[in-house]
Amino acid sequence: MEKNKSGCGSYYVIAPLIGIIALIMVAWAGCTTERQPCLTPKTASLNLVCMHLPTDTATLFIDTAIPSAVFIALTKTKEVGTIFPLQSNFTLSLSPDTTFCQWRFTTDSTNTKYDTLSFYYQRNLQFLSNACGYAYFYTLDSVRTTHLIIDSLLITNTSVTNNVNTQHLQVYIHPDF
Repeated sequence: MEKNKSGCGSYYVIAPLIGIIALIMVAWAGCTTERQPCLTPKTASLNLVCMHLPTDTATLFIDTAIPSAVFIALTKTKEVGTIFPLQSNFTLSLSPDTTFCQWRFTTDSTNTKYDTLSFYYQRNLQFLSNACGYAYFYTLDSVRTTHLIIDSLLITNTSVTNNVNTQHLQVYIHPDF
């Protein structure tokens, strides 16, 4: 029996073994690597505050809680309503699919009069981080409303982002409501 002088026989045994070990190590490292959690809010919120006009003079505004305000998102397929008990600050969302959306509003769930708020805005896709990905932020162009309950409104900040502490809109309610 003749001995293999080149030593190539051991190569055919060791090379696949090294490949298998490397594959196992890569798979193990991939399983143990944790992705960073997304700690940033991904939803842009439109924050508004409702204030009463106590008299017809319109010189004094009172920031009072509304007993049971109702906001209803008006969409093409259905109406989705949210009741906010006893507060004056509200958070609404804008549609990432269009540059326009509407909400119906009343100061009390037993009230039959509603105003419609129409929001016109521009959408801006923003990169948040590798962990969070992308989110839509908005630039508010204008807001129109009917005037059954709402006397007037004032846009205080046009940039609608994921900062929950920013106030965007002040809604002034008629003194009768």
